[in-house]
Amino acid sequence: MQARLIAYIPEGPAIARIAAPGDRLRIGRSTDADFVLSHVSVSRRHAELESQPDGTWRLVDVDSKNGTFVDGARISQTTLARGCWLRFGDVHCEFAMLDSRAAEEQARRWQERRHEASRLTARIEAMAQPQDGAAPTSTLLEHSLRAVLELAQCTRGFVLTSGGGRYRVATSIALDASLSTGTEFTGSLGAVAQALRARAPVVFNDIGQDAWLSGRESVVRGGLRTLIALPLMDGTRVLGAIYADRREAGPPLTTLDVELLQAFAERCALWLAARGESQGGIEPPGPGEWTQLLAGHAPTR
Repeated sequence: MQARLIAYIPEGPAIARIAAPGDRLRIGRSTDADFVLSHVSVSRRHAELESQPDGTWRLVDVDSKNGTFVDGARISQTTLARGCWLRFGDVHCEFAMLDSRAAEEQARRWQERRHEASRLTARIEAMAQPQDGAAPTSTLLEHSLRAVLELAQCTRGFVLTSGGGRYRVATSIALDASLSTGTEFTGSLGAVAQALRARAPVVFNDIGQDAWLSGRESVVRGGLRTLIALPLMDGTRVLGAIYADRREAGPPLTTLDVELLQAFAERCALWLAARGESQGGIEPPGPGEWTQLLAGHAPTR
């Protein structure tokens, strides 16, 4: 029977992998591993997962420094015959058994997401064509944000652009400016600042610090939270950022999702640069600036 692994890298996109009968996966931080988990708590050669003739999977710890765990219990080796939570160092990993129908359905959903991303991109690019009646930048950014929310399966977000020596919220959806003063949103705004400074996406999938102690279904239904901050880049210049989040339960953002979302961010940056409506070289907003910045944004949709 096939197996699906979804690894939740702290402060990074989740990594999904399908393992077929007969596979033997080397799991670790090394770039030549079959399932690469790039986190300091994971050993270069951490564990191995091997298919068994009876349809189960054998998980073996390869003398890792920080251990391999199954539903919270440290193991040296064990047989996996059902869905469970694994942990390699500090990286949690959801393990599920898939029959052929479930595996085909998973592959179909991933392909549909690619097709949907292509459709949304084509629609927005058609709006941006330099012809009579071309959509203004504000409309393009709003539609781009809606596309990001749809692909990320998030519920709220905003687009941050720069101009006149400061940042501003160019468009937003379901954003309450009062959130800037709440402790819940503080980390989210920090993620935007981090994306601007690092010039790289910042992703967070929160499955709960003690997720492996709970049943898989209760964790997914009860506590998964997601956010993503994508910088808008024109070469090495940072023009702004797109932010989206979800406080409700839902699927994690994976490396595939981030790949699709980055494509939107690149197009947004191209439009902004071509129209000269955003500047680079501006420092990210400081903690004390967010309240004023969000309070002055365009009306929430």
